[in-house]
Amino acid sequence: MIGIVVIAHDSLADALLTTAKKIIPDFENVVALGIDSNAPVEKNRQAIAGAIAQVDKGDGVLLLTDLFGGTPTNICLSFLSPNKYEVISGVNLPMLLKLASGMQSKPFDEVIPFIQQYGERNIVIASRVLHGKIER
Repeated sequence: MIGIVVIAHDSLADALLTTAKKIIPDFENVVALGIDSNAPVEKNRQAIAGAIAQVDKGDGVLLLTDLFGGTPTNICLSFLSPNKYEVISGVNLPMLLKLASGMQSKPFDEVIPFIQQYGERNIVIASRVLHGKIER
């Protein structure tokens, strides 16, 4: 089972995961970690390493971060390892819900591009969708 660590500034990761678990209560092998960008880098890095260890079952770990170029993502980049750990920046609730609905049992190398594209597809301009100007 793929492990998931949601890593974001302050309490954003907790809020995203709490909301996802309200919708899909049996979402498992996932943890949230809030990063204080004013804390020492090594302290944050150790916290991320601990979170990874919690969910790493040998099938790969997705590190889902809030903002590319931000402290959470920058620290996570040091964990990148082909077929083992991957960072996807721009985490959103649709991505978490899709992962919770059975994606964690799929092959790691298939989930990575799928979940990135899924997250993008779920960013919409409501007026265009409602007026049929784009298809979802």
